[in-house]
Parts: sequence; structure tokens; C-alpha cells
Amino acid sequence: MKKWFIGFIVLAVFCAGSYYTYQYFYGGNEFYTRITTTGEKSGTGDDTHYHYQQPAYDDQGDAITIELNEYRSQPLRQGAYLKLLVNPRKNVLSWDEVPVEEVPQKALDQLE
Repeated sequence: MKKWFIGFIVLAVFCAGSYYTYQYFYGGNEFYTRITTTGEKSGTGDDTHYHYQQPAYDDQGDAITIELNEYRSQPLRQGAYLKLLVNPRKNVLSWDEVPVEEVPQKALDQLE
């Protein structure tokens, strides 16, 4: 019985540490932004990327400045609303274009 208990404690510590590490490197908070510029283009051909630096807002309306680098052949669509996953250490981890109806009201007030 004692071995099972020790094994359970070791497993629980391992799982908690794994979860914390994952959240530290790959977790983040959701922010919303609206593309208002074409971004700074650099590179050519398959190595083209666009750099955007602009404000983003969370669902409470609090602002941060994000830096978004996109490797793509053309810039992001003007006026598109983006839902961003922002990690404090790595900046923008991922983004999805969302319709204006999915943007929280406090963030939308700040964006318009």
C-alpha cells in the first residue's frame, strides 16, 4: 500500500510539473486586434514575411502592444479582426481571424 501511495505522489508531481511547464512555454491569454496596416514587408519569394506592431486588447479592454510576424506571400487582410494567443515570453503564439460578433464588447470599443 505504501508503494502505491509513493508512486501516486511521484506521478502527481510529474503531471503537475508537466502542466506548469507546458503553460509556461505554450500557454497564454487571449487578446483581440484589428489589422489596420499592411505591415512591414521583408524578404522575397518564398522567404517573404510581414511584421506588424500594433495594440491588442483583452476581454476587459486592457491594452498591450503585440508584435506579429507572418511568413506568407501576401499581407493580412485589412480590417480583419484577429483573436490572438499571447504568451508573455514568446509574444504571439497563434491567431485566428474571427467575425466582429465574436470580439468582446470592451475590446471592440477600444478597437473602433
